[in-house]
Amino acid sequence: MKNARVLTEGAVQLAIFTVLLLLSLYMPVFGMVTTFFLAIPFLLFTMRHTYKNGLLLLAASFVPSIWFGSFLSIPMTFMFASSGVAMGHVWRKKGGKYAVLLVGTLSFLLSMIIIYAGSVLFFDIHIGKQIEEIMQQSFQSAKAVLEQLGQPVNEQFEKTMKQTMDVVIDLLPTAFVFAAACFAWITQQAALPILKRLNMPIGNWQPFRELVLPKSLLWYYLAVMLLLFFPIEHGSFPYVALLNLFQVLQLLMTIQGFSFVFYWMHHKKMGRKGAIAIVVLSLFFPFLLHLVRILGIIDLGFDLRKKLKD
Repeated sequence: MKNARVLTEGAVQLAIFTVLLLLSLYMPVFGMVTTFFLAIPFLLFTMRHTYKNGLLLLAASFVPSIWFGSFLSIPMTFMFASSGVAMGHVWRKKGGKYAVLLVGTLSFLLSMIIIYAGSVLFFDIHIGKQIEEIMQQSFQSAKAVLEQLGQPVNEQFEKTMKQTMDVVIDLLPTAFVFAAACFAWITQQAALPILKRLNMPIGNWQPFRELVLPKSLLWYYLAVMLLLFFPIEHGSFPYVALLNLFQVLQLLMTIQGFSFVFYWMHHKKMGRKGAIAIVVLSLFFPFLLHLVRILGIIDLGFDLRKKLKD
């Protein structure tokens, strides 16, 4: 009886996934929304029936993906299905908000790396080269427009554009990390109302103001920043690795800073509106973002929260 119930629910979740996949593939505007729900059938099924059954559902999902979808649907299915199983497993184990987000980010990131490696090995599709070609075409178009306006492009402008393209290509791994984090966060937010509606356990939800990153990240951040001052050949593997690691650590320090802002506002009983306003303003004024990052570094290094309590 139990196996029959699991099979029945698996078939239902597979049908829901198939509908969402078709909408995502063949309805350009509405499909952008449904894409972020692709992982939820696997997430729900894993929460109810363990990750082993979730993996079986993942394997079964390739059948409608290949039958009804296109070539693009196979990597999409792999990425969202595997991430849904991973996030559902953590939720089933009573993992907290940030544990689910972290595992989801790592799962999406791993899927992206596998898909990228597969595209290079089997189909000779290099995303970095394609981005470089698109940027080169844009540069040539801008150059032609400027020349038509009587403003010839000088050597310094061409050098600046070349450096910009190199930086964009070098930061491609960081873009993968950011994209994975966004996918995981949106999937998590999309799943929450459904889980609450179904009265499924979602664990304890630690307020953002109480988020404190491991202090070791501060030492990694300072070490990477120091290493970047050494003369390392641009474009080399050590340079690209350090540059991307530095960008990710900078983001983490910024998150720590925003967490402290929320904590300070709560401590002063000022509500969240002021903290939210600071977050929004920081997106438009980079100097505020630098101040928040510095605040996060100080909070992590000197435990400002403890001093506030004292």
